[in-house]
Amino acid sequence: MSRNDKRRPRAGAPADDDAKVDDFFYEGDPDTETEPGAEDSSDGETVEDFHREPRRHPEDDPAHPGHDPAAAARRRRKGAAARWARAAALAGAAALLAYAAGSGQVGTVDLAGALGKEAGADVAPAQAAAVAVVTGSTVVCPGPGQVGLADPTIPEPQQRVSISAGSAPVEVLPDVVDPSGAGEGTIAATPQGPTMPIGQRGTSRDLEIDGATWGRGTAQGALAAGFAASQLAVDLEEQQRGLSTTACLPPRDDTWLVAGGAEAGRVERLILVNPTGNPVTANVEVLGAAGPVEVVGGRGIVVAPAGREVVLLDALAPGEQRPVVHITTAGGPVMAALADRWLEGTLDRGLELTTATSAPATTLLIPAVQAPRPESADSVSIRVAVPGDEQAIVQLRALTATGPQRVTNDVTNVDAGAVADIDVSDLPEGTHAVEVVADTPVVAAAHVERRSDETSVADLAWLPAATPSTALLGAPLPLVGDSDAAGDAALGRQLSLASIDGAGAEVATVSDGKVATQQVDVSAAGAVTIDLEPDTDSVWVHIITGSASAAVATTLEDGQGVLVAGMPLPEAPVTRQVRSVTPWQP
Repeated sequence: MSRNDKRRPRAGAPADDDAKVDDFFYEGDPDTETEPGAEDSSDGETVEDFHREPRRHPEDDPAHPGHDPAAAARRRRKGAAARWARAAALAGAAALLAYAAGSGQVGTVDLAGALGKEAGADVAPAQAAAVAVVTGSTVVCPGPGQVGLADPTIPEPQQRVSISAGSAPVEVLPDVVDPSGAGEGTIAATPQGPTMPIGQRGTSRDLEIDGATWGRGTAQGALAAGFAASQLAVDLEEQQRGLSTTACLPPRDDTWLVAGGAEAGRVERLILVNPTGNPVTANVEVLGAAGPVEVVGGRGIVVAPAGREVVLLDALAPGEQRPVVHITTAGGPVMAALADRWLEGTLDRGLELTTATSAPATTLLIPAVQAPRPESADSVSIRVAVPGDEQAIVQLRALTATGPQRVTNDVTNVDAGAVADIDVSDLPEGTHAVEVVADTPVVAAAHVERRSDETSVADLAWLPAATPSTALLGAPLPLVGDSDAAGDAALGRQLSLASIDGAGAEVATVSDGKVATQQVDVSAAGAVTIDLEPDTDSVWVHIITGSASAAVATTLEDGQGVLVAGMPLPEAPVTRQVRSVTPWQP
């Protein structure tokens, strides 16, 4: 007889209110009398008891002189009810434990209390709930966005990207962090490439990679708290012209990406990086202008351990004019990015490499949206997708330094499962945030195009929605001037902070090893823009009160025109929550 065979407790087992978890597998009435001659014991079941035949009340036996079918039925119903009650209590306790583990809340889960038990006197007390300083951190950089296809018949350009990684300076760290402790960090090209050490806190290290490679930044010990990285790609050559800035992020098992279009000469590449030691399977869904798209070959994309898989989005969803991509994984997480390249004949229209936008929500913030320049052919739009099965009423407004301002297309209906591009080119001049509010969860990103006139070269940027945070935000910024591809082009960078309810923050910038800090207040439904010096090595935002979203807008101007890129500042975790579970023994 196996452990799962059902049986009633042996004679002398604890009563219902003292039943053990193993009792849920027993058949019979827990209140039944002991059989004649059975040994009374309060020690509970032994291993040998699991191999005995089930026992029944004597009167349940039809051959017994006192057999009463009605009484036997009542006993069976009573026993079943008792077992179901105990099973429900255990299921409730398990659900409570699962919620606590996934909620991110600090606290204890008392299984004994959930089951109406008293913890044994010899049970150790629960560990106190606490917040611990991060001692290990890893981020993944997607690498060059225009190379890596498995099809050798498709020509690919030579593309190089610069990666910068480092830890936040002491000035923006909370008091719980001891910056004097031992630690180490590295940045490496994967699968085969150089590995470079990262120096002291507050400094960053740059690494250039090319080809079908990706970057991994790691930090241990004292350097792990506030560790972050980003990458930059820039090229001013004809038919390769473009600028992109991309945050390096921890891998995820659920990612939304917003970018791309169906114009002639526009190509999107989906990049999947697996930093784990096991194969990971990715499934790709696409929402489009008319609703969910029938994806060809989007299920079961296997990414090898420490591998990088590049897939043409046109092969998955041919001709879709407003793609929004949803990636889920099995077997582990991936770092996903979407490269958008637009070449109209021989005329450059732009290049971007964008990462995850905020998960579906009814309120989203998109910081660092640059309004069109006067007397130009610039344009700005907000792409909104509705993942659910209900139509969404979407409202947009600009959040500026003087408060919220209305845009012409402030209310739009978007069908369930569909995607809409909403023009907001009438944004007030400058750099602002856009708030997206809907009556059902949506995903969104801003699309910015810079073009002096209809015949000139252009560039484009995708700015994903950035989830408001109460933590430390920031990243090192690769220096454009260090790249030979940038030439003598003029660099401009702006930090954009936006908040719905208002926030207070301390902003730190690092240049040539020197740290400069300033206090910044963001009004409710407002945004603040700070110009960064061209030689800024890194920027960090410590949210002190409220919550805020942050992003960096980058421009590069030469004689041909202006290149543009946008990058939400990622969270640079400093602490992690530690949960404890109260042990229980019967």
